[in-house]
Amino acid sequence: MAIASCFACLGRPLLLDSDQEPVAVKTRKALAIMGYLSRMSGMASPREALADLLWSGTDRHKAMQSLRQALRQLKSAEETAGIDVVRSAPGHIQLDPSAFASDLMAMNTLLERGQAADFRNAGELWRGEFLTGYDDIDSEFSEWLTVERERVRSELISAAFKHLNRISTEDGGVQAEAGARFVLKLDPAFEAAHRVLIRLYMKLGQRERAEQQFRSCEREMHLHLDAEPDDETRKLLSEVEVEATGEELFKRQEALGPIGGGLSNSDEVVRLPEISIVSSSLLKKGLSDAVHLREEIVSGLSSFRSFDLFESEYFGDENTPKPTLVEGHELGAYLLRFRHDERSGKIVVQFEDRTNGQIVFNEIVDLTLWEGIVPAASQIVGRIHGHATGRLRNPANTSAFARWCQAEALLWDFTPQSDEKAMRLLNELEQTNKTFSMIYAGKASIIMKQELHYPLNDRTSSEGMSSLLDMAERAIVLDPWQAVNQRVYGWSLILSNMPEEAKRAFQNAGRLSSSDPANLMSVAEGLALSGDVNEARETAERAFRLFSFVPRVFYEYLANIFFAAEDYENAIVQIERGTGSSLGCLTTRVAALVCSGREGEAITILESFNEKRNHFLLPNDNPNVQPEQWRQRINFFQDARVRANFDRGAQLVQRVLFNKPD
Repeated sequence: MAIASCFACLGRPLLLDSDQEPVAVKTRKALAIMGYLSRMSGMASPREALADLLWSGTDRHKAMQSLRQALRQLKSAEETAGIDVVRSAPGHIQLDPSAFASDLMAMNTLLERGQAADFRNAGELWRGEFLTGYDDIDSEFSEWLTVERERVRSELISAAFKHLNRISTEDGGVQAEAGARFVLKLDPAFEAAHRVLIRLYMKLGQRERAEQQFRSCEREMHLHLDAEPDDETRKLLSEVEVEATGEELFKRQEALGPIGGGLSNSDEVVRLPEISIVSSSLLKKGLSDAVHLREEIVSGLSSFRSFDLFESEYFGDENTPKPTLVEGHELGAYLLRFRHDERSGKIVVQFEDRTNGQIVFNEIVDLTLWEGIVPAASQIVGRIHGHATGRLRNPANTSAFARWCQAEALLWDFTPQSDEKAMRLLNELEQTNKTFSMIYAGKASIIMKQELHYPLNDRTSSEGMSSLLDMAERAIVLDPWQAVNQRVYGWSLILSNMPEEAKRAFQNAGRLSSSDPANLMSVAEGLALSGDVNEARETAERAFRLFSFVPRVFYEYLANIFFAAEDYENAIVQIERGTGSSLGCLTTRVAALVCSGREGEAITILESFNEKRNHFLLPNDNPNVQPEQWRQRINFFQDARVRANFDRGAQLVQRVLFNKPD
C-alpha cells in the first residue's frame, strides 16, 4: 500500500501513519534502522551490517539478538500505524519501495521540478539535519551519520543548483530567489547561493538589496567558517562600482560610514560608565558558589556592553585598596565589591559611587533563599544597570551614551510623541557618532513601531519600511555582539519574510545577554512569531524567573507567545494584564477573542476603543491611511494556520476602526 509519508527523517525522526500522525516506537535504534535503510542502495542491508553498526560494543550474537528485538518493535509500531514497510529475510532487511516514502524523498521530488513554489515547499520540509538527535546511540553509527548528513546536504544543494545555473528575470526573479533561499536555509554560509542572489538583484536593478546580500554573505561566512567571501563574490559589486562616478562613490561611502566600522575623523569616542571590580577572599577553597555568583554578575554586566569594566583580583582583605574618590566624567565611576562572609557563609555585594563615596546598595546574598545563582546574579545586574543608566536619562547629561540612554527610555514608551523625541536625539547623535551601532537599531525600532502600532499618525521618520532591513543590518555590521542590535535585526527579518534568519538573530540575542529578562522576553516573542513555540515558552519562563518586577508590556509579549501556541484563553488573560496602549496589542486581544468564539465581546471592546480613538489615531480622512497594508504588516506570525487565525481578528479591527471592508 503506497502512502503519502511514513517516515520523517529530517530533524527528529518519526514514524507516521497514513493520516500523518506520529506513531510511538519503543527505542531510537529501531527508528535508526529505517533511517539507515532509506539511504542504502535498494533500501536493503545485510543483517550483520546493521547489527555491527548499531550495537558495535557487543559481541555478534548479542548484537543480532538486539537487532531482532528492534525489528519486533518496528513491526508492532507498523501494526499500530496500519502500514507494512519493513521486510525481513534470513540474510537481510529491506524497506518496501512501493510502500515507503519519506520527507527527504518528497524534497527530492520537489527539487526535481524546481519551481518557486517547489523550493518554498521543500524549505518547509527541511526541519534540521538528517536523523537529528541520533548521534549518540552508537559510535559506529555516529561516524556513518556524520558522513551521510554531508551527503544528504550535498545532494539537495546539487539538485537545487540544476535550476540556478542560469538566472532568469522573466518571472521577476522569483524562482531564482526561492531556490537560493532554499540553499541558504540548508547552509547559511554557502557562498555560491549568496552569489546567485547578488547577481539576481543586480540584474533587477536592486543594488541596495545586492549590497545587503553581500554583507549577509560576509556575516554568515565569518560566523560559520571564520572566512571571507572570495574575490569573485566581491567583484559582482565592484564591477558596477567602476561605472559609478567619483562623486557617487563618495556619497555612497559617506552614507555607509567608514570601512571596517572604525571611527571617522568627525566621530567622538563613545565613553561608557566605569565599574572597577574588587574581589576579597573569594578564591579560597570551598567558595565555589561565591566565585560563580561573581562570574555571573560580571558576565551579565559585560553582556549589556554599556560599561567599561576594570577588574582586579585580591586574595585577602589586607590587600583590598582603601576607598578613594575619583574625578569621574558625567557617565559615572563605580566600585563593585565582592566579599565572602566566612561566619555566615553569605556573599556580600556592595556597589559604590566613586565620585561621592555613596554606597548605592549593599546586598547580602543568601543563596539558600534563591532558586539558583543565575536569578540572584540577574537581579543584582539589573540594579546596577538601572542605577547607572537611570541617572543618565536626565536631559542635563549630554554625552553620546547619555543621549542614547535618554532615547532608549523614550523607545519603551510606545507612543508616537516619545518616538518623535527619540528620533530627534538619534539624528543628533548620528551627526557626531556615525559608528555608534545602537543609533541604527533605535531608528529601525521606530520605523517598525510607526508602521505597526500607530499607522495613521504622521511619520516620525521619512525612511519607511523600504530602508528597515538596511538600517537594522547596519547596526549588526557595526556591532554584532550587541543584543539589542540582534533583536531589532530579527524583527526586520520577520517583516522581510525571512523567518529562519530571524530565528537565528533572536537566538543570538538570547545568547549574548542571557541574564537580562527584558532581552529574553523580546527574544521569546520573536521566536514564537518565527514559529518555534517550544523554545519561546522556555525562554519566557527563564525571563519570568529573573524578573524582580514584571513590566506590564511583557504580558503582551507573553500573550503573543500563547497565541502562537493556539492557547487563546491564556492569550486573553495575559493581554488583559498588559498596558493595552497599542493597536497591535488590541489586535492580538481581538483575534484571541474571535478564535475563542467570543466575537461579540471583541466587537464591544473595539467600539469602546473607537470612542477614544483620538488618543491613539488620527481621523479617518488621513490620506495616508492604508488599512489593508497595515493588516498584512502587523501579522508577524509565520505559521500559516496561526497567521490565518490572527488575520481573523485583524479583519475585524479593520472593519470597525477603519470603516473599511475586509
